[in-house]
Amino acid sequence: MDQKLDLILKKLSSLESGQKELNQKFEALESGQKELNNKFEVLESGQKELGQIVRAIRDRQEETDAKIDALSMDVHHVHGEIAGVKEEIKDLRNGVIFVNRKVADAEFEINMMKQNKNQ
Repeated sequence: MDQKLDLILKKLSSLESGQKELNQKFEALESGQKELNNKFEVLESGQKELGQIVRAIRDRQEETDAKIDALSMDVHHVHGEIAGVKEEIKDLRNGVIFVNRKVADAEFEINMMKQNKNQ
């Protein structure tokens, strides 16, 4: 009977030892779970911040696109005005050439008249 009692006590001691080992593992598991939760919270916070940054970049890009569109329209408008001014300059140049020819013709006629008068 003592042997059975010793065997039972050994098994009980073994069970207690196993229980302690399981408790230690469970505590380590809980500690790891807390670490994972902390890391998850950090990741979640980073994800939120990243989302805010992406939204800010997208909003800024939309503003930039709108400014570029407005600038493009201004450039096209200025280009049209420059084309109109070039056409007006061409017309003025042709007018000046015409007037210069008329003045030259008039001077020629005046000189001819002066020569005829002097003869």
